[in-house]
Amino acid sequence: PFGNPVVGPIYVRGAKRGGSISVSIIEITPSIGQGATYFSEFNEEYVPGTPILKFLGERFPREPRICKIRDGQVYFSDKLAIPYKPMIGTIGVAPQPEGEAFSSGVLPGRHGGNMDLPDICPSSTVFLPIFHDGALLYIGDVHAVQGDGEISGTAVEMPAEVKLKVDLKDEHLTWPMVENKNEVMVIATTSNSFSLEDAIRTAFLELAMWIEKNFGLSRFEALMLCGQVGKIRIGNLWTAAAKIEKKYLDALK
Repeated sequence: PFGNPVVGPIYVRGAKRGGSISVSIIEITPSIGQGATYFSEFNEEYVPGTPILKFLGERFPREPRICKIRDGQVYFSDKLAIPYKPMIGTIGVAPQPEGEAFSSGVLPGRHGGNMDLPDICPSSTVFLPIFHDGALLYIGDVHAVQGDGEISGTAVEMPAEVKLKVDLKDEHLTWPMVENKNEVMVIATTSNSFSLEDAIRTAFLELAMWIEKNFGLSRFEALMLCGQVGKIRIGNLWTAAAKIEKKYLDALK
């Protein structure tokens, strides 16, 4: 298997630098009824010198595990089935500066990219800042299921057909956002030498300022609210999403 295949760039007519786009995930359909998970050579750099490698005491095996997908289940083995929860691992726009383009397929950033966030799934909408006219959207790296942190380095990677709806937005964004039926979240990453701790703090600060702008609380009140009801979601080990349930925001209208 190959890692992080993407399609693009897709030129979005009318998309202007400084604006944003919304990408609604309508449907994800497996192409061949199976996926694969595996340890790649990259894994040994993904968790270098950490207790997991010391505990295992040997190099990662290279053989992929093929997982059948049927009847809403992903079959890790003949005996063990995991609920099918399709998601998009990589979605983003052309980054700024252009020198960060390498990160489009490997590392995430303000442009989106390889965020591996399970919340980017059908019935969710991703909001992305635009750094170049046309946005130059790309998408791929589809997963049948993935746990928080993607600690083994890959999810159940699968070929898929994805149905999207892209719209133009006037709002200026600093970091990507995701919205679903019940929650709103801001994503921040470990780009620019951030640690994961920095990314979590940044995501919550950005969420607080978004609440201030849209719901009338001061940023300090909003951050205090996040301190009581906020949630953290980890995509891969470079990506953090700060969440709040919409029911708390609806009460402020």
